[in-house]
Amino acid sequence: MTDTEIGPDPAPRNVDKTLEEVEYQGRHQGPRLAMIISVLCFVWSIFQMWIASPFPFMFDFAIITDVPARGIHLSFALLLCFLIYPFSRRHGERGLPVYDLLLALLAWFSAFYLFIGWDGLVSRQGILLVWNGIPIEAILGGIGILLLLDATRRSIGIPLVIVCGVFLIYSIFGQSMPDIISHKGLSLNRLIGYQWLTGEAVFGIP
Repeated sequence: MTDTEIGPDPAPRNVDKTLEEVEYQGRHQGPRLAMIISVLCFVWSIFQMWIASPFPFMFDFAIITDVPARGIHLSFALLLCFLIYPFSRRHGERGLPVYDLLLALLAWFSAFYLFIGWDGLVSRQGILLVWNGIPIEAILGGIGILLLLDATRRSIGIPLVIVCGVFLIYSIFGQSMPDIISHKGLSLNRLIGYQWLTGEAVFGIP
């Protein structure tokens, strides 16, 4: 029996490079952006601990019902997602472009609106707000859905976006599907209202 000499790996793998190829990397963060993200994460954590604790009821202060609280929760998540993840890999080294900042703020407001507009939605029994003939809430909800899909693409990848897109299309064009899975279909306005401006769908409990 002879000893077998084990030489070095002929093709050593660079673990960091492999991970970089597999994982979707966030954007390059300068000191200022990193500080903003850290503060947002800290505030988000404090908010989550507050609403999960008995303190709001003990002090009768900042009592937030379930659905508006979920709107605040998603507003933090979307804001951070657009700040951390670039539009594509090749945009990751450019810092934070203006369009991503605008998308981050728009995504934040689209979700935060569920908190500030919830009483109105309840009083109108789910009828979406129209102002001077402009369907304000339908537009805001549609923007929110699109930006949520883009945030999903940036952070997780395109496969989940495709799955969500298929079911959204199915919801609208159900009347055109084979009989075994057909339904009467939803209008775009009703779909947006259900998906974004109720306690179901996006803001429902899994």
